[in-house]
Amino acid sequence: MKKLIIACLVFLVCAVEAQSAVIDFTGGTVNLAGGGTATTMSGSDLYFASSYVENGFKVQFITANGDGGYIGDYYGAQANGQYNDVIHGHWGPNHGTMTAIEITKEGGGFFDLNYFILTSNTQTGGWSATGNELAYIEAWGNGTKTYTQLLPSESWGWKGVSTPGSLQNDPQIFLGSEFDAVDMVRFTVANDVFCFGMDEFYIDQPAPSVPEPSTLLLLASGLCGVAFFKRRNRC
Repeated sequence: MKKLIIACLVFLVCAVEAQSAVIDFTGGTVNLAGGGTATTMSGSDLYFASSYVENGFKVQFITANGDGGYIGDYYGAQANGQYNDVIHGHWGPNHGTMTAIEITKEGGGFFDLNYFILTSNTQTGGWSATGNELAYIEAWGNGTKTYTQLLPSESWGWKGVSTPGSLQNDPQIFLGSEFDAVDMVRFTVANDVFCFGMDEFYIDQPAPSVPEPSTLLLLASGLCGVAFFKRRNRC
């Protein structure tokens, strides 16, 4: 009986720990390209950001001259009265100096990236996408690129995802097992892309369509209860 209780507790702890990080670009630490740090708060926009750290993960701009990109309320958008912070950059060589965006775990280690929102992926700056944008997300492990996925084109601006299926929504990117157990995720482009923005990274946490942690805890409790009663009946 004691072993069964311990096993159930371990299951519950693992279920909680698996839901560990949502990066929404609010309240984390911005490392500024010129030195020093700042904290993102809804309603502000910080330019010349070299990297951003939140919940133990780093999102870093890779640029040709180290000038970084934007972190914060770049679009000046509101949803239900709340400002929305994002990451946004301009791809080089024609529109900026950004050559990549990388996500890693602070101190190193592996993680699963399950979901994020694509807010902009367009060749035409603050306008509509052309449909010809070639922006990619790459999975990396131990210094080797293991998978590359083309991202959809997306017109400039933050539109939210409050209306499922609406053409006005920002694309929700649900990632497969190819992005499990990676130690770096990298974004790159293969043609002339101008504006690129993202929000709401779900790391080591199920995508929004998956049951929330409270649901998983209830399920785990139910499984433990069934196991207990079956064991008692056998006895």
